[in-house]
Amino acid sequence: MIELLVLVAVSVLAPLLAARLRIPGAVGMILAGVAVGPLALGLVHDGGSAAFTAELGFLILMFIAGLEIDFEDLRIAGLRALVSPLLTALGAIAGAVGAGLVLHLSVAQTLVVSATSLGMPIAVMQESGTLKTPLGKHVLLTASIGEFLSILAITGWQISSRVGPGLALVREVAQVLVAFFLAGMAIRWARALVWWYPRFFQRAADDHASAEIGVRTGLLIMFAFVVFMKLFGVEAILGAFIAGALVGFVLRDKVALEHKVAALGHGLFIPVFFTMVGIRFDPRALDGAAIRTAAMLIGITFAVKLVPTLLFAPRALSFRKRLAAGALLSAPLTLVVAIGTVGHEIGVVDTRSLASFVLVALVLSVVFPAVYRVLARDPSARGQAPNGGELASAKGTARASSH
Repeated sequence: MIELLVLVAVSVLAPLLAARLRIPGAVGMILAGVAVGPLALGLVHDGGSAAFTAELGFLILMFIAGLEIDFEDLRIAGLRALVSPLLTALGAIAGAVGAGLVLHLSVAQTLVVSATSLGMPIAVMQESGTLKTPLGKHVLLTASIGEFLSILAITGWQISSRVGPGLALVREVAQVLVAFFLAGMAIRWARALVWWYPRFFQRAADDHASAEIGVRTGLLIMFAFVVFMKLFGVEAILGAFIAGALVGFVLRDKVALEHKVAALGHGLFIPVFFTMVGIRFDPRALDGAAIRTAAMLIGITFAVKLVPTLLFAPRALSFRKRLAAGALLSAPLTLVVAIGTVGHEIGVVDTRSLASFVLVALVLSVVFPAVYRVLARDPSARGQAPNGGELASAKGTARASSH
């Protein structure tokens, strides 16, 4: 109970201090985790109820990441509008693979520099009032596609690291394909049920009664997919991500449910997860070589996101706006932490590399959103608040604290 008390206190105080320092709330919670962890005050240790709560936070974070993908926007955009974001996302992956081959990066390091996350861009663009602009729409679509591809890459890495090459890998891949097929069927059946009984499902999603059936149903779907994927030998985060995407795809009006799940996750579980990242972070492992590696990964991350953005972003965006898009896409805090966490769990990322990855995530999440805010600002409107900035900031407060 004392450890949980400390963790909840951190979840309240760290974001307030982070806001004063103008850094993301998640970064503040990771740093606070270092402070209360065994290397400093020693108030919280890795294990027990704290570790279990952090694991739930990780799953809910991935569930929300899937839920944040707006399939309605993807449908409205049409195939032609998706060409530019798709080429940008694929270009970043190709650039990361090329850099990995040339510089002899490990698979985990290649995944880190190729990762694209949706949470941080949404939070930053909501705060700056640029979410509905052409720049915001390009970043949003690119981040959505990139996050899905990144989750798939993490899953493939986890499977290949566990079983190695050979028939076992073929069998595991076949199991994953079967799992995807069954998940696709479940999505189709769910879509059909919502089509036949729209009022029932919408009432459940918008229900404000104490039962909160919509939230409970969302969590039920999340845990069902997590267990389902684990039975097929697939990492749990993919199950949570697909469950969130399923709910987001099936429900056309998901705003109420999304806010409730975000309130639940950001209220307790997700802050505990980021605090536990700080508790597990060992700065002593950051020798000179690890810091140089982190600096190299930061530079490669920016390069592989910037070049495809400059090449494939819509011609209507100015060079300054393309630089802004490349900078914001270079801040995948959630997935960099996820890659380090998964790699450490399966034994292919040691403590030194994990510390290097956390350092990369912290720097990316502090520097590049700040660069985006400067570049995305309209020079002619300097000193004025962006249109809708206050409303967007209020709307995105829950997300911003964790991403």
